[in-house]
Amino acid sequence: MTRVAHLVRPVEAFAGVVAMAQALRGLVVPPSDQVDPGPHVEDGRYVTFWAHVDGVPATPAEAGSSLRALHQAARRYDLSLRSFDPRPEALRIADLVGGEAGAVLRAAAERMNRPELSEQPVHGDAHLGNVLAGGLWLDLDEACAGPPEWDLACLRHCSFLFGELERETRDALAAYGSYDEGAVAALDPLVVSSPRRGAPWHRSSASPSDPVRYAAWPGSGSAMPFNIHIGASVGMRL
Repeated sequence: MTRVAHLVRPVEAFAGVVAMAQALRGLVVPPSDQVDPGPHVEDGRYVTFWAHVDGVPATPAEAGSSLRALHQAARRYDLSLRSFDPRPEALRIADLVGGEAGAVLRAAAERMNRPELSEQPVHGDAHLGNVLAGGLWLDLDEACAGPPEWDLACLRHCSFLFGELERETRDALAAYGSYDEGAVAALDPLVVSSPRRGAPWHRSSASPSDPVRYAAWPGSGSAMPFNIHIGASVGMRL
């Protein structure tokens, strides 16, 4: 998403990301203290600077418990963050892509509903690859205002949709503690349409001659796009 964020988001969205990271020091990789962390605009693209942190991936238990700690700490802050709702960006991407791929993505986004849930600052892309040992979360580009269950839906995305990392996901969710399963289930379809976690980006292997692949949404009986080759489909320099 970072390469094309300038196509669908205002730069102010990334000011909120930096502010959240500054507020949650000790729980997330912090912005750089060597240079102005930004956001900056260079050649029409957004640039932020972050501290360099060496580390190894967290265990699933560390991921789950530290995500709970992040949520508990973040709810104290009133930050200017974009909405977690991926549908507006999915519609903008559909317009950029055009053709059959854009039509399928637009139809999918328009079918989805946003559940009414309590919101707070959340990571926005809380998968197991985004947390280091000791529970330090990184890659806050998708930080947003949303329900904590959004992060849990992101966490279980690969397990739920592709059957991957099932044991690790169970361990992480167990370490997180109690949560509203119904709320997470209501958000699962929206994660699939998210530019970072779902339809346009995840598991990209399409070619210019085959820009869209389809996956049956579990229990829906309908086909969902989960793979759009944006570079070829948009036909512009990203």
